[in-house]
Amino acid sequence: MSDRDTLLSVRDLVSGYGSTRVLQGVDLDVERGSVVTLIGRNGVGKTTTLRSILGSVTPTSGSITFDGTDITMLSPEKTAREGISLVPEERRVFPGLTVSENVEIGRIGGRQDIDKPTVEEIIDEFENLARHRNSKGANLSGGEQQMLAIARALVSAPDLLMLDEPTEGLAPSIVKQVQRKITQLNDEGVTILLVEQNVQVALDAADYVYILDKGQVVHEGPADEIAADDEILDRYLGVSAAE
Repeated sequence: MSDRDTLLSVRDLVSGYGSTRVLQGVDLDVERGSVVTLIGRNGVGKTTTLRSILGSVTPTSGSITFDGTDITMLSPEKTAREGISLVPEERRVFPGLTVSENVEIGRIGGRQDIDKPTVEEIIDEFENLARHRNSKGANLSGGEQQMLAIARALVSAPDLLMLDEPTEGLAPSIVKQVQRKITQLNDEGVTILLVEQNVQVALDAADYVYILDKGQVVHEGPADEIAADDEILDRYLGVSAAE
């Protein structure tokens, strides 16, 4: 991948949980302004990669550089202040708080050196949230909760937005809404690192793709090239370009 404006660089990353090593030396780059997707079968290390970048999982070895700064051993709080935000797979919406209150929590972290958007500005960017700004998180649909989780991440004004399985468990029509939102955010200049089990969504959304297997990057390339490669898709994902 081109390094002409690399925002995130991961080199030989080894990481895991206790004595279990999940990542076996991951290398990847995220170019500023791009959408990069990590795909692979379940359990190959995609989520662990995101957690290691954020700092919620401490790497055993390797390096993570963000916008020229070594963030390998930073805590999640310090990583967020550097300008990285993660929307976790579980969404983690606070069920007893309103939409506005959930988004307000997102303003606590994030970069301190810039003016962050207001809660209302962010909510107004999401039509389905704007209609329910006073509704409790528990009363939202799955799609609305996903949009709320994204909104909460965006209010911290991240330079890099990481999304972990944002379409999981959603109806096809809602999946398309989430996909459109990812494209819209990227068009507005947000750099995105996406983990997505829905291969079609992953390939459609991405500029560049890394395929993980057994904790390592086994293939990478522009999304359109990988989407057209039946052999690669079948070998590592068990799907074909025609599916």
